[in-house]
Amino acid sequence: MSQSPQNTVLRSDYDASIIGLYASLVAGGLMLAYAIYYVTVVNVSDDYSFLTLGIITGATAVSVIGMHEWFRHQYGKDRVENPIEEYGGAIAVLMGALSAVWLSRFAVFYGKEMSWIEVQDGVVWMPVWLAALQTAAILLVMEISTFSIRRHSLGTLPRTVVVLAPLAVVFSGVKIWLEYSRGELEEFITISVVLLTGSAILYSLRLDRAVLYLLASGAAVGLPIFMALSSWGETEHASLLVPAVVLVGITATDRSLSKRMIENGSGAVVAAILFCQIIAADGTHFIIAGLTLSQDPFGLTFWLWVALLVGWFAPTTMQRTPAMPVGLALALALLSDEAAMVAWFVGLSAFVYLETHPLARDWVVRATYVAMVASWTISSFIGAGDSEGNILDFGGLTLSVVDGLSLVLFPAILALGIWAQSRHRLRFYEGPSVLLLLASFNVDLIEEAHLLYVVIILVATLYQLNSFLRIRSESEESQLDWGIEIAFMTLIVSPVVLSTLFSSFDIQSDDVVSRALPLIAASGLFGICHRWRKEGESLSLRPEMAAILFLIFVFLMSNIDEASSTDAIRMTLACTALAVALLAFEGGAAFHTTPLERLIGISYLSIVSLISAVIISEEGADMIASSTRDLLIIAAPVIVNFRLKTLLDLSQEARNFGTLTLSILLIIGLTDTSGGLLAIPVFAIAVQRSAKHVSTPVLACLPIFAVIYASLFHSNHDANDIIWNAMAELPYLGETTDLLAFDTPRWASILLFSIPAAVAFYLPIERVREEGSRFGPEQLFGPALALLMGIAFLLPDPRTAPIMIVAILTYVAWKNGVVLWFWVSPIAWFWASSQLFDYMGDGPIEPELARVVGGLAGFFQYALVQKGVLLQNAVRDEAPEQAQLFDKLGSASRVYGYSFFLLSGELTGALPFIAALFAAWDGLRNGIPLLLHGSVFVQSVTLWDWISEDFSPTPPDNALLWPIAVGIVMLYISWSRKDPYGSGEMMTILPELSDDDSFDIEKDFGLFGSAFFLVAMLLYSAFIDFEIAFGISIVILSLHHVVVGFSRDHGWRRMISLVGMPSGLIYTGLDQGELTLVLMLFLAALTLIGQAVLYASRGGLEIGSTIEGATPFVSEVGVRDPEPEEPLMDKDERPDPDPSELSDQSEEIDPPSEEEESDSEPVEAGLHSPLFASETAPFGIRLDPPLVSNLRSMIDANNSVDFSQWSPVLGISSNGAIILNWERNASEEE
Repeated sequence: MSQSPQNTVLRSDYDASIIGLYASLVAGGLMLAYAIYYVTVVNVSDDYSFLTLGIITGATAVSVIGMHEWFRHQYGKDRVENPIEEYGGAIAVLMGALSAVWLSRFAVFYGKEMSWIEVQDGVVWMPVWLAALQTAAILLVMEISTFSIRRHSLGTLPRTVVVLAPLAVVFSGVKIWLEYSRGELEEFITISVVLLTGSAILYSLRLDRAVLYLLASGAAVGLPIFMALSSWGETEHASLLVPAVVLVGITATDRSLSKRMIENGSGAVVAAILFCQIIAADGTHFIIAGLTLSQDPFGLTFWLWVALLVGWFAPTTMQRTPAMPVGLALALALLSDEAAMVAWFVGLSAFVYLETHPLARDWVVRATYVAMVASWTISSFIGAGDSEGNILDFGGLTLSVVDGLSLVLFPAILALGIWAQSRHRLRFYEGPSVLLLLASFNVDLIEEAHLLYVVIILVATLYQLNSFLRIRSESEESQLDWGIEIAFMTLIVSPVVLSTLFSSFDIQSDDVVSRALPLIAASGLFGICHRWRKEGESLSLRPEMAAILFLIFVFLMSNIDEASSTDAIRMTLACTALAVALLAFEGGAAFHTTPLERLIGISYLSIVSLISAVIISEEGADMIASSTRDLLIIAAPVIVNFRLKTLLDLSQEARNFGTLTLSILLIIGLTDTSGGLLAIPVFAIAVQRSAKHVSTPVLACLPIFAVIYASLFHSNHDANDIIWNAMAELPYLGETTDLLAFDTPRWASILLFSIPAAVAFYLPIERVREEGSRFGPEQLFGPALALLMGIAFLLPDPRTAPIMIVAILTYVAWKNGVVLWFWVSPIAWFWASSQLFDYMGDGPIEPELARVVGGLAGFFQYALVQKGVLLQNAVRDEAPEQAQLFDKLGSASRVYGYSFFLLSGELTGALPFIAALFAAWDGLRNGIPLLLHGSVFVQSVTLWDWISEDFSPTPPDNALLWPIAVGIVMLYISWSRKDPYGSGEMMTILPELSDDDSFDIEKDFGLFGSAFFLVAMLLYSAFIDFEIAFGISIVILSLHHVVVGFSRDHGWRRMISLVGMPSGLIYTGLDQGELTLVLMLFLAALTLIGQAVLYASRGGLEIGSTIEGATPFVSEVGVRDPEPEEPLMDKDERPDPDPSELSDQSEEIDPPSEEEESDSEPVEAGLHSPLFASETAPFGIRLDPPLVSNLRSMIDANNSVDFSQWSPVLGISSNGAIILNWERNASEEE
């Protein structure tokens, strides 16, 4: 039976084409706007230049119109779409728009010269009505262009320019027009802005392109925001958003328009309203045409809300915007004073009506409540800073902003949420819990509001917690997944912690309630959790435990600020005792706990120990207080250790948790403050538990911790220490040794010798076990290391000992198969050789050679692993954790070798560079792309250092030629589709790409080659003072990618050209300046717009119509002319299977994909492309000739396929990917 051939994905970058289309349109429009602005303001200094430019551009536009008429005369009105007319029409529209702007500008200048018009006094003499004149000229050009497009049936590209041209003019010209009016938004500018943005929307509807309508609508609502945020604009300019929203709403009333298009546009409208409310929240007036229509509180924010209600939602009559309540609730966010109170009253009443309405869907109620919560949050964050303002001032009734937000609106919204939650309209994670969490984040409001606000948050949170735990304990169906339950509990409990924390920032000395509030909250949390606790359940794994401990910490910190040193120490000891008692109770003192629960408990204890140690040390506690603290900390693990006499869970996972627990316990020992009362018992517990239960990682780490304990506490001990001072007074053992990089007392040998002593004690017990002793070479390695290090610390001159110790350990580890040692042996060889070289003194051997020794050790290990010698004595464990030690040892050894050689540059710069070259060869040989690409960067850096150190006359910048050359070679490999890795297995970051057939070598080399080439060229062009070379390089590289990308249908190449082509052109223009920059700006704009059409045509995208139910448009610009294709036949005249059988096979083989199989005999098709049909499908499939040709080539290339057993079938999946599948023939299956 033959092996199934590999299926081939022909086109899967459908989403990339969509992104490219929209990105090209937006970027092209912005580039066009900047080009017009640059030519009009920056580049042209002579008024007669406008006449010259206007005549040239106008003549160009008229010439293109003549060209269209000639084509119509020669080929008729029903001629096919062609690139010449498409790009020519786009250029004509652009040139016509520029001519209208520049000729109208010259007309005003000439009228002034001839005294035909009156001008303004001052430096800016331009009349304000020039904006209206230019607007009228632009509209005339757009009308002529629209007539020409319809007359000659032009495609998407000129239609796009027609819509973008007025938008580009208004975006680039509004700043200039405001300079004419001295910054005032007077009537001529208002009319011009409204007409240009409105005309863009109307022309997009007339030209029937949905994407252009969305772009024009977005630009219309985005222009006021752009003006308000610009340095030359004012916040009042955002008032133009009101007519823009009304205009968009008016166009939405047309029932013939596409509903999907209107729904997509509603998001931009709501987002623009909300954003404008944010920037206008400082009492901005509502100004239109230079007239102030209303002031605060019924200012711009109020009219924006009215625009959303009346201008958008009312015209759409809720049919195309089902989320109307959500949008209106969000729009309440930034209303102020009386307007806010009125609107909030309406909003809360509407929510009650909505919640009780039987036809209201749950998701609408939830979304509306969340929107109300979001609005209150925004209002609260803004209003918290207005402590003196009033939200209501009516007659004798006055309500401040802070009180209104915290004590009126917040309780009302909270009560509505709890009410809706009790009626099962809201869930725990989207109702009051979200409101409480957001309320607890508002630090300013918590500080300014009354303490009752925090009390409300605490009481409501405890109520939410009690309700959740009650439902959890009473109903089996309400049980949730562990992770989801933890997330819910975190959401519910967080408000208690945050509100209590923030309220403790500024507490008065006589405010007893505020100081006791954290402890009261912690007691309430523990009481509720204990009330609904399941039998034998520990709180260690639940967020309530973290919350309780944190509240105890907040209580401590809020009460020791103004306390005396003695009171602070006593309070610290009291809180430590409370936390330790809680941890001991939940960690196993009262009931059985799991290893994971004990691990979390010891982690909490480490934090408690660290905090208490810092406070005790800073307060200067005496020996009694320090000893008391250490005894309290050690009490919890001692009690749990006493209770835990027998381990019930002997699984590997439990052993791993136990290992981590002992490791954290050893870290706790570092917080010793009494001079040994904590560290010594902790170390003793760790040694006893690890030896008794044979914990290999802990036994291996104990020698390290013994050295750390001895070195740290010996350097910091004083006369008051109980144990460390006595150890320092021991003869000979109290001295220090320089065996390590830091001073270590010789009495460290006592701690080291205790490790093998404990193992020797439990070794006889292990030998009599029925399963056999658990002590093997790996388990005994740590105690043996401790024994050797203990002896080394006792030697008079220990520098000669490391090399012998490392050699002995290496041999013993190899002989007994201790794999773990070889993970650190290169470091050990480096350390031992450095000690030996230091002992030999300043002779001919340099200490830097120790790095070379470490690198050689790593590479030697790698060679032995590859030969199978290093691990020949090791017994491979099938456990995943142990298997990693075997599988990754070669890679780790290789990393050690490269790292040490890269750090050996002090000997000669050649060593790091050669190591980087060897890494590249290693990456190619073993199929490791990450190693290959990373080595190129390292090669460049090391070559730079080598040249600067050993070849000082040569500028090190010449090293940049190396990555440039490497980038060019990688681009050639990508273009030629060669495989430099060979036939081996690829090692990639993502596991699913480990199959070398799935790894895209062409894309990998193309992306990294482009990056190496461009980055190095940018730096090198600056070095040689010829920066235009970088711009030209970007253009050339982008041309390469755009040609290859569209010919091979590679989305990633098209994305590079989308960004690179305009960037390179602009960079080149900026370097040359003046007319070159002008040319490059317009060329970049047209390039972007042209690429948008290519994305739509070659990418296979359909541009939606603005008419409801109309067929989308597919442009054929950029698609090569079809060639006559012969019917697709099987190789070797194999028989064609029946279409119905193919359909059945497809369903059996790949049910999720919606594949349509083609019939063996094509139906009569036109000249453009063949049409295929199937008896089981009510539609046909038309394949373009380029795709058919590509299929034929791919099928012919599969020489290894047995066509008597396999047939090629074209499949189209649900995500738009086109796949060439290989399916078994029906005869073979039978």
